Amino acid sequence: MGTITQTITTTQLVVGDGVRTENAKVKTATAYKRGDLLKVATNNLADHPVVTEGVVGDWNAIANTDMTVEQATYHATNGLEMPIYVQGAFDIAVVTVNGAPLTEAQYDAVRAQALINKIELRKVVGK
Repeated sequence: MGTITQTITTTQLVVGDGVRTENAKVKTATAYKRGDLLKVATNNLADHPVVTEGVVGDWNAIANTDMTVEQATYHATNGLEMPIYVQGAFDIAVVTVNGAPLTEAQYDAVRAQALINKIELRKVVGK
C-alpha cells in the first residue's frame, strides 16, 4: 500500500484580533483587491498608493473586499462606499499593491509605515 501526502496551503489576510473597519468612497474605473494597500485621502476617497522604483508610497488602509472596475464605477456613480480595514494585524505575505504581492524588498518600509497607521503587518511563521 502506498502513502499519500497532501499539502494544504491557505492564505489568510487577517491574522489577529482588534480589527477595525470603516467605509471609503471608491474611484470610477478602478479595480480593488482584498488585501490591497490603500491611500484614503481627506475627501474619504480610496486610491492605490504610487509605487516608484519599487518603493510603495503613502498608504493608510487595506481593502476589505474585491471590487471590479464595473462595481467600483457603479459604487462611485451611486454614492456607495466599500469597507476598508483601518486597524488590526495582517499577514504581510498576503497584502498586495494594486493586486500584486509585495516583494520582500518592500517589506521593511511597508511595515514601518504600518506602525503609523495602527496596522500590524506580521511575518506569519511557517511561510
